[in-house]
Amino acid sequence: MAVEYIKVKRTINVGDNPGEKFLARIFRGQDVEMDQIARDIANSTTISYPDVLGCLKAMEIQISKYILNGQSVKLGLLGSFIPTIHAKAQNVVDEVDANTIKRLSCRFFPSKNLKSQFAKCSFKEKSLEIRGLVE
Repeated sequence: MAVEYIKVKRTINVGDNPGEKFLARIFRGQDVEMDQIARDIANSTTISYPDVLGCLKAMEIQISKYILNGQSVKLGLLGSFIPTIHAKAQNVVDEVDANTIKRLSCRFFPSKNLKSQFAKCSFKEKSLEIRGLVE
């Protein structure tokens, strides 16, 4: 397997050499939904599709619950979901309260194992030729 990329033109405004430049951008293709993951797991194991889907849905609910409770969720070989807050800085410690918190968000940190797989990844240019298009 290889990660596909496309070539894009960007205007760079900072740095020593600003101007129009070309770079590679990842081509993600279609999003993979939970339904597809459940089908793939069911096809590669002895667990039925409804059972897999039920477990994945339960996992989704539980992960959300833990993150909304401020807890990190570690998923072994995949990595960790870490809740974070964005808050407004105050000049005096007594001014810091729940009202200074702007929002909750979540970051994903890949495991060491997954990061090592990134290093082994190959890349392939994606052809974006559109059939029937006349230039």
